[in-house]
Amino acid sequence: MKTAVRQIDLATARRLAVDAQRLSGPVPKSSPSRVLDVIRSIRCVQLDPISVVARSPLLVLRSRLGGFEPRHLDRLLWRDRSLYEYWAHAASIVLTEDHQIHAWYMRRYLDEGSTWDSRVLEWLAANAKLRRSILVRLRREGPLPSRALDGGAAPRSWRSSGWSNERSVDRMLSLLWGMGIVMVAGRRGPEKLWDLTERVLPPDAPRGRLSDLELTRRAVERSLRALGVATPLQIRHHFTAGRYPELARVLDAFERSGRIERVSVLDGSGPLQGTWYVHAERLPLLVFDR
Repeated sequence: MKTAVRQIDLATARRLAVDAQRLSGPVPKSSPSRVLDVIRSIRCVQLDPISVVARSPLLVLRSRLGGFEPRHLDRLLWRDRSLYEYWAHAASIVLTEDHQIHAWYMRRYLDEGSTWDSRVLEWLAANAKLRRSILVRLRREGPLPSRALDGGAAPRSWRSSGWSNERSVDRMLSLLWGMGIVMVAGRRGPEKLWDLTERVLPPDAPRGRLSDLELTRRAVERSLRALGVATPLQIRHHFTAGRYPELARVLDAFERSGRIERVSVLDGSGPLQGTWYVHAERLPLLVFDR
């Protein structure tokens, strides 16, 4: 016999989201371990070069931790290596313990067969000498800023309508970063210091390859936990945006096993459109429904 779908109101849905994002309850005092705990809850912190008040990751953490000090984040990034910079739903600070999830994308970077991928692969082939030169310099002298690697013009300059136009070294580093060959090893203010991934990633980082199914299982749990309540589309666009190759299969299996629960979200005029899910760990928050 099919179990009736639980109904929750918008206030409850909002409470689930706010709680999942660590924006409710007592504010813990900042420390490296508590910074790590917050990032484990929200799973990544988006990087943004725009700094009106402060850099985006600092604002995110300061809103969730009392007396937040940027040095706590710097320690986790550059000393403990519990975090690193990579592409999640956008350029982000991600958890080293999630490396297998991000490495799945690194192996498939530029492998989707799009027009842009083809253009980039052709440019990489034409600039193989520039690529080798950058990697040799990093191996010998790294970590280095991009300006230190700009020793000569690329055989074919990168052309675009944006910031990267004719900035071939920056574009090459960005592509090598996407492929997981280099990583950001430190920063001097906003300036990135680049080095080989093999020297940046700590020895204890998980390295086993994930199947499409296992990748999706891990990503779905992390995305839904961070959202609180979400539709399949919202899950797909969160955390590792677009990297859920077995989403429908995993959601069905999780629902049948009780790991997640389907809910109906009601506003004043009736249920919201779409299929909504809550992680089983969040269900105790529903006892406060009115």
